[in-house]
Amino acid sequence: MTVSRRLFFALWPDDTTRRALAAEAQRLAPLCGGYPLPAENMHITLAFLGNVDEARIAPLVALAQAWPALQGEWTLDRLGHFPKPRIVWAGSQASSPELMALDAELWQALARHGFTAPQRDFTPHVSLVRQADRAAPASRLPTPIRWRFDRLALVESQLDNGGSRYRTLACGVD
Repeated sequence: MTVSRRLFFALWPDDTTRRALAAEAQRLAPLCGGYPLPAENMHITLAFLGNVDEARIAPLVALAQAWPALQGEWTLDRLGHFPKPRIVWAGSQASSPELMALDAELWQALARHGFTAPQRDFTPHVSLVRQADRAAPASRLPTPIRWRFDRLALVESQLDNGGSRYRTLACGVD
C-alpha cells in the first residue's frame, strides 16, 4: 500500500499580519454567512501539490530547505469571493511582481521533480471565510494590510472533523 500526504508550498504571515487578517475574517464572517478561518491557518498557497507519495517527499523537503531567503512585500487591499468553494478572500488590486516571480520559479523547480503547474493563472490570495454564502459587501479592505514574506514553507494539510490542520515540514533559509 502506498502512503501519501497532502502537501503544498506556502508563505506564512508574521504575527502582526496574522492578527490583522484574523480581525478581518471575524468582521466579515457574519456579513458573508460563513465562519472565519483560524488565524493559525492563514497563508498564501503558492503550489498545491495534492496527495504526494511518501517516496517523493524527501526531495521536496530538500527543495524547501535549500530555497534562498526571500525579501518581498505584498499589500492586501482587495476582497474577493470564490462561489464554488464558498470562500471570501483577501488579495491585491495590483499584481505583485515578487509573488508572481516566486510562483514561476517554484513551479520550474517542481517540474524537475515531476510536478506540473496548474493550467490557470496564479491569483495570490488569503482565504478568510469558509462556507460564505455571499461576497463581502465591499470589494476593498477598509485598511490595507502589508505582508512581508521572507521564506518558503513546505506544508502538510491533514483533514479531520475540525477542518484542516497544517504542519510545516520544511522551510527555506532565513
